[in-house]
Amino acid sequence: MKVRFLLCMMALWAICAAAQPQMPRILEDGFRLMPNPHQFTVKPMKAADKAEKGIAAKTTKATKRTEARADEATYQVNFVLDFDTECQKAYQIRLLSKDYETGNFDQEIWQLEKGTTTLTVPGGTYDIIVEFWQLDPLLHFEWSLYSLNVIREQVNIDQDMDLSFAASEAKNHIHFQTLTIDGEPARPGRYSVDENWNWTLLEEGNVEDVCIQSRLFCKDYGTLNEISGNFGAIAEGEVWHNAGDGARGDFFVNDVSDRWAFYSFRTALNGRNIYTSAYEVIGASGDATVSNDPSKFQLFEDPFVATNHLGEDVYQGFSYGPRNAADWTWGTTTVSFIAPLSEGDSYKFYLSASAEDSEVGYVPYITPNVSIKYEEERYEPVLTSTPLTIANGQAIMANNGPFEVLGNEYTEELDELGRDITAPPFWPTHPVFSYPVEQKKDNLGNNCPLLATLPLQYEVTYNREDEEGNPVSETYRKMEFNFNYMGRYGETKDDSGMAQVKIKVNGEEAITADGAFFGQLDELITGVIDAAIDKEDIVVDDMAGSNKAQLHYTAGAKDQNPPTMTMLGFKANNGDVTDRFATAEEGTLQFSAGDFNFSLTPNNYRAFERFAPESVEVSYSPYGEDNWNELAVEEVPENYWPTMGWFYTGSLAGVTGQGLNGWFDLKIRLTDAAGNWQEQVLSPAFRIDDLAYSSVANVGKDNAREVARYSIDGKRVDANHRGVTIVKMSDGTARKVIVR
Repeated sequence: MKVRFLLCMMALWAICAAAQPQMPRILEDGFRLMPNPHQFTVKPMKAADKAEKGIAAKTTKATKRTEARADEATYQVNFVLDFDTECQKAYQIRLLSKDYETGNFDQEIWQLEKGTTTLTVPGGTYDIIVEFWQLDPLLHFEWSLYSLNVIREQVNIDQDMDLSFAASEAKNHIHFQTLTIDGEPARPGRYSVDENWNWTLLEEGNVEDVCIQSRLFCKDYGTLNEISGNFGAIAEGEVWHNAGDGARGDFFVNDVSDRWAFYSFRTALNGRNIYTSAYEVIGASGDATVSNDPSKFQLFEDPFVATNHLGEDVYQGFSYGPRNAADWTWGTTTVSFIAPLSEGDSYKFYLSASAEDSEVGYVPYITPNVSIKYEEERYEPVLTSTPLTIANGQAIMANNGPFEVLGNEYTEELDELGRDITAPPFWPTHPVFSYPVEQKKDNLGNNCPLLATLPLQYEVTYNREDEEGNPVSETYRKMEFNFNYMGRYGETKDDSGMAQVKIKVNGEEAITADGAFFGQLDELITGVIDAAIDKEDIVVDDMAGSNKAQLHYTAGAKDQNPPTMTMLGFKANNGDVTDRFATAEEGTLQFSAGDFNFSLTPNNYRAFERFAPESVEVSYSPYGEDNWNELAVEEVPENYWPTMGWFYTGSLAGVTGQGLNGWFDLKIRLTDAAGNWQEQVLSPAFRIDDLAYSSVANVGKDNAREVARYSIDGKRVDANHRGVTIVKMSDGTARKVIVR
């Protein structure tokens, strides 16, 4: 059966690196470890609330500009463009120079006519790109089949001059060929489609589609041009047509030096199998065809364990995009399969992950996800797996924590430019919470998740026009109480709407909500906030579970955010990543946490500063018994990670007592220097087989009868309540029973 899918482009995040951090250390396994924040100097800055903020200082780098300054000499440059107007288009001229004294120059001129275009250009040395489009002649609207790039390197402009660019110069065809696991070129089927988007199969293919992202890269500037899309079903007729000649995502270019690179990242879809490869060509001096090696595909397969979602149909999907260690520019595309995923079905991703693939400039970065269909053609994510990528010739599960897209400190340079300072994740990923896929031993979703919180409130003033066109200034105040749940492997459990939230302000009940709360306020809240977040729909190994969290902080204060956990996991002595152990001596707890204080910059971008928690308290209890004992942990400074905070670890060797089926609960309390705190209880959290009991002996007379039944927290329940329950007997005694 043909699997149709939705293909939608998400935002392409671009970072103007306005600062250079300290050089990272390279660990033996190839991971980059960012410097410890204690090595940064601190300087005060003004944030949106006018409070002083201690932000990590960085070295200033030249800013980007698009126009000449008043004191610069300028020259008239005639750009003479030649192309076939019947089937080609001059898409843009781009002038780039890299000058740390006068500022990087980057000017783009769009939609050009054949003939001469005259520009006023500051004197200097430039790389110039003219991008032409080869158009699809069968469409009634403009659509590029592929790009033709004509590049002039290191052009010295010190006088008026003429520069000629012809599309025909782009004679070198750099072709990226995707081979299936059988070694055959990937070939989507051919379809026709009518005006109502009804599809008819014309010719069978060996894959359903090939999704692509290709990039033109220069070592001096990073990514310059990008082609994203898919080969798609090849439709006949007026509505849609794609040439399907294999050139989509390829590059046509004139001769260029090794300063230039051409990358492509491709994902072939075939049923539930997803084949991912990355390609690289350095320089151009003739035609080049580069193919993936199907024998190097490594299978990542993970069964899906359904959680409680009211019985809706569940669907598999994934997001994908390339990552580059040297260039922070990255993009992502989401593909959602319109086909149900049954419990026990598996994700199946094949990554070309040889040692050679690890050296490619761009490598795959895939995030599997599961959604439920809650409205016609609308989907809500309920579980997102830890992303997959490659390093050192092997597939790894890559983790940067819940705040990975907020990985930048606020800098004045970026704010002056009005550029988005929401940073892509640090690359490659956290060296401890990322691991080869074969070390993952348990199923996604079959664990009690961690809560990561992000409560904040802010004020935004912006200008708009009223109905008569007059400028109007408005102020927008908002309180956000954001949180999400992360499983043992960093998988995101986005069903936060299943959690119950109760918020008190200065001791008075203020908000009760299901899931995260977002509010527009007349005035910002000031005072002591006490919040309780309870999630009780958790099932682990058929046992009832829960995550119960409490937050205490002071809104409106200088430090108005409680610390939070960002990742929690366990690891066996042999390196396996699991929360199930034969003996206590085999297990180690690992988690990260930080005090992340978010604010808005003067241009209303989110930024944050981060501090280590003032105190960290960890304890354990046999499952459901509320009998807590200290679990000693220590900070490991070298495992600090910017978007995840400070790293802590503790051995389970000292765990004593007995838990139902070997399961124990975990409680962690974090307190910051201002007295704000967060505490959460994960039940159940880890299992130790040799500390297990499977039943509880009756207490009381044999002829006593049951009169009431309660959960561990004292709530009246019925006989079908799963987990440990307390049964009150007619003779006044009680006993513990287990319902599975």
